[in-house]
Amino acid sequence: MPKFHAVRTLYTYLLIVAAILLSIGTAHAVMTEESGRRVALVIGNSVYKTLPSLPNPANDVEEVANTLRSAGFDVTIGVNVDRIGLEDTVRRFLRSTNNAEAGLIYYSGHGIQVGGQNFLVPVDATLETPYDVETQTMPLDLILNHLKQNSRVQLIFLDACRNNPFNAQKFWMAEKLEPVGATRGLARIDSDLGSLIAFSTEPGQVALDGQGALSPYSESFIKRASEPNKEIRQVLTDVRRDVIAMTNGKQVPWENSSLMDSFYFIPAPPPPSVEPMQQVSVPEGAAATKLPIAPPHDETGAALLVTLNQLPQTGKLSFDGKPVEQGAKMPAAALTALSYDSTGVAAGTVGLIGYTVSDPYGQATQGVVAITVAADAGAKLAQLEQEKQARLADAGAYLKSLPRDVDTTIGVGPVDARLPEVPVSAADMTFKVAALPDKGTLRAGDRVIGPGHVLEAADIPALSYEPQIGTENQHFALTLQAANDDLQPATVTFKPTLDACDSAAAAPLDLQGVTAGKLPNEIDPAIAVPACTEAVKAYPEVARFVYQLGRAQLANRETKTAFATIKKAMDAGHVRAIDQLSSLYIIGASVPANPAKANEIVQAGAKKNDPYALYTYGKSLFYGRGIKADTQQGLKLMLQSADLGHTFAMNELGYIFLNGVNVPADPQRGIRFYEAGLARNDIYSMNNLALVYRSGKAVPQDLGKALELFTKAAEGGQPFAPTNLGRMYRDGIGVPADKVAAVKWLEMGAERGDYWGALDRARLAKDDVEDPESKAIAARYFALAAAVNKPRIGDTKNQALAELKLLPSAAKKEAEEAFSAELTVQERTALPKTKSLDARLVELARATWVKRNPRYDLF
Repeated sequence: MPKFHAVRTLYTYLLIVAAILLSIGTAHAVMTEESGRRVALVIGNSVYKTLPSLPNPANDVEEVANTLRSAGFDVTIGVNVDRIGLEDTVRRFLRSTNNAEAGLIYYSGHGIQVGGQNFLVPVDATLETPYDVETQTMPLDLILNHLKQNSRVQLIFLDACRNNPFNAQKFWMAEKLEPVGATRGLARIDSDLGSLIAFSTEPGQVALDGQGALSPYSESFIKRASEPNKEIRQVLTDVRRDVIAMTNGKQVPWENSSLMDSFYFIPAPPPPSVEPMQQVSVPEGAAATKLPIAPPHDETGAALLVTLNQLPQTGKLSFDGKPVEQGAKMPAAALTALSYDSTGVAAGTVGLIGYTVSDPYGQATQGVVAITVAADAGAKLAQLEQEKQARLADAGAYLKSLPRDVDTTIGVGPVDARLPEVPVSAADMTFKVAALPDKGTLRAGDRVIGPGHVLEAADIPALSYEPQIGTENQHFALTLQAANDDLQPATVTFKPTLDACDSAAAAPLDLQGVTAGKLPNEIDPAIAVPACTEAVKAYPEVARFVYQLGRAQLANRETKTAFATIKKAMDAGHVRAIDQLSSLYIIGASVPANPAKANEIVQAGAKKNDPYALYTYGKSLFYGRGIKADTQQGLKLMLQSADLGHTFAMNELGYIFLNGVNVPADPQRGIRFYEAGLARNDIYSMNNLALVYRSGKAVPQDLGKALELFTKAAEGGQPFAPTNLGRMYRDGIGVPADKVAAVKWLEMGAERGDYWGALDRARLAKDDVEDPESKAIAARYFALAAAVNKPRIGDTKNQALAELKLLPSAAKKEAEEAFSAELTVQERTALPKTKSLDARLVELARATWVKRNPRYDLF
């Protein structure tokens, strides 16, 4: 008993010493930061078609993108993008910014300053004429302003101040012709609260490409942003020091910050995790017993360093057959390979190992291992090894059981990976992320998971994956392996997919959407209505699906229901719904036409930079429709809409400049906008350019080109192109005269609601002396023309109604019978009472046409 009492007293003393060891020297600097999404747009343009090529930007951005992914950013990348590619890339990025914690832009390539504004230059830009900036480049402010509205922190990095010669020295900026400026550097940007703007050189100065594969600025940025636990302003101070040194003082990076909080690219994670007190037994008299010490780990998988502060006073500690001294430093993995030689050590003796585990962030955690020499320890160690092997077997079986494919819906937030729980027998094991998707965000609860991160067993069933917008049909692999063992890894493949509602009814240029979208005439309501009804039920918090259901209902001719649905989507925060609701007030669909109300509504969408709302409100301001005219502001808003790729704005601007509407005529400038729309396969631009080629206005007349473009536009559904084609066939312009073809195209235009198509078809019939039915046909089409005539923008003289009055009564009676046959008794009796047969024909024509095609959303 005295001996046992002495051992127990010693053991108690050692435990007290262990507690003291644990209570001192545990230093860490945990950085607390919101776990919101981080999104980045990274663009590098090197290979220019006509401007001087740059050796480094394409290399820069690949490395920058990898650095940002390691820092938890979901990166949208564009390399050597032309204007349409830049537009597409920017829109994909803007769609990802909603409610982001941090939004970052990194641009490397040519940039140009005009009129105090900065423009990104895509690889197909020529910048040869004064018209080229507005149709060939992308204004940086357009991206930045959207980012400011949708993210808490904005970080802008511009390595784009090369002093390259642009062929034109002045460019049109809205209503002004602005000079490039002598330095050709970029203009200073003042940051709003929560923003940081960083230039690779001072505003107005020139940046260098350097001699290596990366520009000096990008090389230093990649290095410094990868350093852990360093606040961004310190990062940029270090970058400035590096670049000045690399360029011998020729280039001085500059930034302007109004950040309210600290920002870390790679913030410090929690300190290393260790078992604070471990107890192990070793057999008496054993030469070298491997100690079953639980390994430490860091949740990011960072390399950990172990320092042995305290060694047992008896026995010998060794690693890889060599003695270990106090103060020795070793990798964390070595801790599990320590051996203890108990030769000559009496049973009951207790020794302590005190150690500190440090991470690259300057954080440290301490642990203690109490080693007891016991006669029966061999059996216990064998049992522990047996239990370990059983755990490994269970972990291996678990990894093999993981699903191989997981469908993940794009644009509905994080999607549960649906991975099963780790068996209880392996619950103390950790798993390492060996590989993971480079697009999208993997999370365990609120924690963003990156390559090399370590997962606790409890983290795995909590995993979710949020795919990057634009990654449908791209498969991404997550590979998990059990940490600290040789088990076969398991790979789970995430398959991002679009919800059926997005596939069927997404809107073009919707910056809260997830895909390119469909024009109204491309929506199949039989598919879209049920798909979007189901999506609204499945994801009631996603306002996008409510809006798209409204679009589907419009296509299904449920105008009143659609109005209520679209208003619901607008009230829930979907920006595009604002413009859609406004358009219903403009045309008077399910509500009385009210341009003033439409403008009141759409202003909110324009303030949120929606391309459609910018166009709608800008057009109203330009022409003073339902609002006091402001030509200058209206022009600027339509130019912004065109910058985002809205072809309606391009066509309106083309018409304005071609014809000198409220501005001096500049046909070449107008044609540039039509050509920009044509490059985007826009049917309105096809029709407009065809008119230019047919007339030979500002370009050599080309009737063959006009015929080709009219035909393509008409086949694409454009409402006015059929009439233009019909006239060419009627009059033999560029083609042999062909009355049958003329009738076909004019009737198509009439059916699409084109007043002039209906008028011309009626006149053809009126002049046809061979067909006995011709006068009745003429009456029908004159009536249809009068029915679809728009008082403000149509035929103010209403020639169709005047010519209808001149037709014989018998022809009109026959037309009345034909119209009436298309309507039910109830529909006929519901028509307004009229005093004349002519007025009744117009009402019948309107009712039958509306019955066939009440698509208020069409074009």
